[in-house]
Amino acid sequence: MKNIVISGTNSVSEEIAKSLANSLSAELCKPIYKVFPDGESYVRLPCNVNDSKVIVVQSLINPQDKSIIEAILLGDAIKEKAVDQILVTPYLAYSRQDKIFLEGEPISIRAILKMFSEYYNFLATIEIHKEDSLKFFNKNSINIRPYTYMAEKINFDNKNIAVLSPDIGAIERAKILSSYLNCEYDYFIKTRDRITGEVTMQPKQLDVKGKDIIIVDDIISTGGTILKATQILKNQGARNIYVIVSHALLLENAEEKLFSSGVNKIYATNTLPKKNKVDYIDVGPLIAKNLSAYLN
Repeated sequence: MKNIVISGTNSVSEEIAKSLANSLSAELCKPIYKVFPDGESYVRLPCNVNDSKVIVVQSLINPQDKSIIEAILLGDAIKEKAVDQILVTPYLAYSRQDKIFLEGEPISIRAILKMFSEYYNFLATIEIHKEDSLKFFNKNSINIRPYTYMAEKINFDNKNIAVLSPDIGAIERAKILSSYLNCEYDYFIKTRDRITGEVTMQPKQLDVKGKDIIIVDDIISTGGTILKATQILKNQGARNIYVIVSHALLLENAEEKLFSSGVNKIYATNTLPKKNKVDYIDVGPLIAKNLSAYLN
């Protein structure tokens, strides 16, 4: 039984799909895609997927709603013919709306994953915001954490280095990375002045003076937290600041702000459109490694 990788309809998905197909020695199929004059999407598969295990790679990048619809259309195109239907969403949009924060809100990630479960038997993603959200898919799924893989590719000098999480909620990422690097880890504690509203941050225990610090997180959006953390670390005598992040959105000129604040390097996976100054690491081989057991 052959494996077929179908690239999604955006350039990010095409890049990862090509890398994934190469890593799996699988056939690569690029769908025919167009947009009708009224804005509706159209896809058609030029390849025969009968009796195959089919992997659709669609990173849900901006415009996210369009990316989601196209993933559903591709799923419908393979559902009746393929032996197995696998969806790889390197960036899974809407995952931060994983609960009701204000009365009247939806749980957006629940709605998205329930739709996908109608068309796919297995889902793989790179570092969803909260792994527990995958329960909404109702079928087999895997959340791939890329941090040790990234560190292996970066090849850090392990001398005098430490890992920091932006808050205690993300401490597990710091533990994973520090274990691989065999170094200390800590997290930032945040306090807010009740009168001025000013937020301050500082490492809970770690003395950062003279150390190279790696800040690890799942996503950088506007970069405000990383910016404040970098300024504090520099004031406390940290030597170099590196950021490892799964998904680098870097909105509102965040890239320039972070480098201006003292960040030396930002490393990200290639799950989103690329920024000029970020160092990217291809996750195609990592996804292949995690899918191999399911495909065999």
